Amino acid sequence: MSRLSLSPCVLALFALACDRPAATETPAPKPEPVAAPAPSPVQRANLVAREPIGAGVLAALDTNVDPCTDFYQYACGGWLRKTPPPADKPRYGRGFGEVTDRNNQVLRAILERSAAGKSKDPVESKLGAFYAACMDEPAIDKAGIAPLKPLLARVKGVKDANTMMTVVGGLDADQFGGHGPLFDLFVEPDPKRPDVYVVFVDQGGTGLPDRDFYLKTDERTKALLAAYQAHVARMLGFLGDAPEVATDLAAKIVAFETALAELQTPRDQMRDPDKTYNLLGVEGLAKLDPELNWAGFFKAFGYTKLGADVNVTVPSYFEKLGGLLRGTDPNTLQAYLRWHILRASAPALSKDIVDADFQFTAALTGAKELSPRWERCVGWANLGLGELVGQAFVKERFAGASKDIALEMIAAIEEAFAAGLPALAWMDDATRQRALEKAKALHNKIGYPDKWRDYGKLKLQRTGHAANGQAIRKFLLQRDFDRVGKPVDKGEWHMPPALVNAYYNPSANEMVFPAGILQPPYFSADFPMAMNFGGIGMVMGHELSHGFDDQGRKFDKDGVLREWWDPGVAAKFETRAKCIETTYGGIEVLPAVKLNGKLTLGENIADFGGIKAAYAGYKLHASKKPEEPLIQGLTSEQLFFIGFAQGWCTHETPESQRLRATIDPHSPPKQRVNVPLAHFSGFWEAFQCQPGAAMRAKDACEVW
Repeated sequence: MSRLSLSPCVLALFALACDRPAATETPAPKPEPVAAPAPSPVQRANLVAREPIGAGVLAALDTNVDPCTDFYQYACGGWLRKTPPPADKPRYGRGFGEVTDRNNQVLRAILERSAAGKSKDPVESKLGAFYAACMDEPAIDKAGIAPLKPLLARVKGVKDANTMMTVVGGLDADQFGGHGPLFDLFVEPDPKRPDVYVVFVDQGGTGLPDRDFYLKTDERTKALLAAYQAHVARMLGFLGDAPEVATDLAAKIVAFETALAELQTPRDQMRDPDKTYNLLGVEGLAKLDPELNWAGFFKAFGYTKLGADVNVTVPSYFEKLGGLLRGTDPNTLQAYLRWHILRASAPALSKDIVDADFQFTAALTGAKELSPRWERCVGWANLGLGELVGQAFVKERFAGASKDIALEMIAAIEEAFAAGLPALAWMDDATRQRALEKAKALHNKIGYPDKWRDYGKLKLQRTGHAANGQAIRKFLLQRDFDRVGKPVDKGEWHMPPALVNAYYNPSANEMVFPAGILQPPYFSADFPMAMNFGGIGMVMGHELSHGFDDQGRKFDKDGVLREWWDPGVAAKFETRAKCIETTYGGIEVLPAVKLNGKLTLGENIADFGGIKAAYAGYKLHASKKPEEPLIQGLTSEQLFFIGFAQGWCTHETPESQRLRATIDPHSPPKQRVNVPLAHFSGFWEAFQCQPGAAMRAKDACEVW
């Protein structure tokens, strides 16, 4: 977005004019006052709901606000005023927050029934065992750190860099599920061979969520790093370290993690899939530092025949990692591993450890209270056993008609998106045709998988919560790594059915919408379609647009990472994307806290494209199946935009806002509403926003 500025010459002219004697100066004419744009007539409309759904929409509004000045506040002000933020939720919204609460209550009932019964059904018995062990606080408190002792004993085997790699390999396999000390390992389809699974080896190993928390030098960051170091020392006390010993070790641990952070590539530079694709294989990985004991790592990890199927996202990190390990004394390496074993396990241990761990979580996020025990157990079950507990969830919360309506909506949005491609003058015909082919080849998954995941090899007990967590992580790791080099399961889901979320998978060119998000306020079979298209329809348009954002556009219709754009067209895309990057990069969400336009670019492009595609899809649907307005005084088009915004009404602590500005590729809820709408002519027309209004950008950005 362009901004008016005064040139040095103009400033100089002003200064000279001020220095001239009044007697020799001709008075300048007074400028005419600039009239403020007229407020939207919608603000003054008499709004009357004709049924409870409409009453819910009106209750969330703040009609004291002009929708053309701050649409987010207009759409959400009533909800924000009437809804106190829960003390245990640093971010809580009318959409994700309230829907998650309702879904969690359903999952809680499912898990409590399973735990109370003695069914021999394998699904019921596993769910019951996990939940019973998780809720058995007396047994967990009595165990203390005992579940960690076998793992902590391994740490004593670290004598140098080589033995460090061997010990880390075993811990990754048995405790961390691949996401442990030093680096991360996970399995995904090969970006250039999307029909085959490969291993990704990625930078990692720090206890704080981003390298910036170690390397930035402002006072707030330095204070948080000091608080983290004090937290590490406090937690080491649970492992038996005397206070003075723990303090000394904590300083060494933080210094080592800071050195790891210095090796890492900044988060916003990790977004280019071409740069993070380096299929080196185990042999190539080892050549980055021939002295680093990768053979010992993979042997202890349990996978010695990965061969060529290893992608190294940041080779420079692994070129330097060995030197850091060789230059660090074994006592520090041992302390670092002991800390990470405790850090990863703390939420599953005794109450005193959980409470101490929460103290730093509170400092980082602004949460005032720990979530209740049952809610934490439900969350762990949903993430670790999602397709077990999800089977009962979809029976209770996802009616058959919902899937049919959702598919009808997706068809309309995809048709409208394709119909809009010819209007993009910046695309040439060849690239436009390939984009059309990609859009038509898109796969959609709605609600839940056609085939449920097999958990037959997973063994869980009704006692030993920490051990159950280890068993789940190991089960999931082995399930993934056993598939390396083998064909990709195209029917697999990467989110549990009860999760409130959705995703686009570029390697499969597919959109996935779990049953968990197909709930009010995003979607209901009873909603008017204007609300459905504004709610889940915008999510659909958003995920569709991810296939054409700065990352997704690099994958073709078959999910292959390759250049399929004409170079001139790609350059024009980059110019348009830069407009969005600059717009968001100038937004200050808190004093001295700006959004990272590079980090959030893909999500912002998807938000811009999503609202446009959803609106076009709604107009197409309404032309075939018109409906009466839900609320007297609001058109269905206006209800569409209100339905969109009210899914994002959100309370958030300042601490959480600061954290997310560093690590979250999504913009904050208010900006996700106001910025795309301010740049969208369909919104201006629906609410009659005049030139000069805050919600009508002077120089609008547009990509799709």
